[in-house]
Amino acid sequence: MLIKKSSGNSANFDAPASIAISATAADADGSVTKVDFYNGSTLIGSDNTSPYSFTWSNVAAGSYTITAKATDNSGAVTTSGSVALLVTTPNVAPTVSITSPANNATFNAPVTITINATAADSDGSVAKVDFYNGSTLLGSDNTSPYSFTWNNVAAGNYTIKAKATDNSGAVTT
Repeated sequence: MLIKKSSGNSANFDAPASIAISATAADADGSVTKVDFYNGSTLIGSDNTSPYSFTWSNVAAGSYTITAKATDNSGAVTTSGSVALLVTTPNVAPTVSITSPANNATFNAPVTITINATAADSDGSVAKVDFYNGSTLLGSDNTSPYSFTWNNVAAGNYTIKAKATDNSGAVTT
């Protein structure tokens, strides 16, 4: 039995999953009339013609055990070996926003500017918030409340941003 998703063969999927299941079946003294696909003891689909396949749609997060049962023209049934599947909830990226200074804030140089940000992660935790001037990393903070003090800032126009990284590595700017 083959379990497949668009990125290749795998037994791990992100919910809600669409899982293509196929099986080969043959009968030496007759013909295969159908192949039934099961999750545990629950029938999830059938196919009456070769190549035998079924797409299991909208599969929720969880662990599953898939088998195929081939039935021949005499009513004999053979069950395939099982395939374990794991469907997980995909990681959601954290949220982040700069709370101060305000957009288009003006300061007299040289100045010390404290940059504050809020960050949250709905399915884990925020590992760090990095503070940037354009593409230049100014500094990082690993604990809430997230802030960085930028010292001796010269006269000029600057674009600051905050980049939050969660405990699973997802990043939001």
